[in-house]
Amino acid sequence: MRKFAPIFAILMIFMLLSCQVSVVNQQKPMQNNSLELYEKYTFQTQDAKVIKMKVLKQDNENIYGKTKAGEDVVLSKINVREAKKVDIVASVAIGLAALAAVIFVPI
Repeated sequence: MRKFAPIFAILMIFMLLSCQVSVVNQQKPMQNNSLELYEKYTFQTQDAKVIKMKVLKQDNENIYGKTKAGEDVVLSKINVREAKKVDIVASVAIGLAALAAVIFVPI
């Protein structure tokens, strides 16, 4: 069991880094209450450009935010193809459930 501990640790790190919830996509179009202010999102535009930023303000046409580098970004809502939000709580819960299943379920 000890030789599997590093593998579990690496898997947990990957799960924490990769768990994102899709807030806006082709099936769920952009609404006025789709985005929460002061939260970090990853946006993909119609021209396949990926922008990671913190949403500071939004109006009927644009989303205003700031990137990690400190750049101010104005993104047109029409130009957004997909928006994803990082959800660490969900990824921790999934990781703990997977770890509990491995430990408690006999093979």
